[in-house]
Amino acid sequence: MSESVRSFIAVPVPAETASRLAAAQERLRASGDDIKWVRPESIHLTLKFLGAVEPERLRALWQSLREALAGQRSFMARLRGLGAFPGPARARVVWAGLAEGAEELGALAARVEEVCAQHGFPPEERPFRAHLTLGRVRRPAPNPGLEAAIAAGADAELGEVPVERVLLMKSELRRDGARYHVLDEIALL
Repeated sequence: MSESVRSFIAVPVPAETASRLAAAQERLRASGDDIKWVRPESIHLTLKFLGAVEPERLRALWQSLREALAGQRSFMARLRGLGAFPGPARARVVWAGLAEGAEELGALAARVEEVCAQHGFPPEERPFRAHLTLGRVRRPAPNPGLEAAIAAGADAELGEVPVERVLLMKSELRRDGARYHVLDEIALL
């Protein structure tokens, strides 16, 4: 029997944009040490988290997704602004937002979701909100410093993400944080 692969579907972030996001993380760091920051090289736009999946099922899903995305045009996503879920006053997740390309990314995520549903993956319960996770608050509580830092970065220009490829990623959980590995990719037109 094959071992399951903890996996997700994502769009990669170019190194130059990852550097700009790392600079934004540095500005936010002064607000406290209760945040687990995502390593800049690991920041990505998640389209769908799959969880632990058997390799055969993953291959079948990926083939269907490859067929479904044939003819999908690439586009540019422009990043702007910092925010938090559920909100800056009680942040659990600190993120960078999209100024352009969110609608196209939402449509791409919906197509991915549709194909995943055809393969028996449960649909995401929350609506898709295009963002890049920068950090996760370990123990959410009011943090005026973090709230102010997020407000100060609300209109920050954070770079661009050319949405030219969709990646199948493997997530390896380790003591020092998750490590991601590309298993396969689909190039967009």
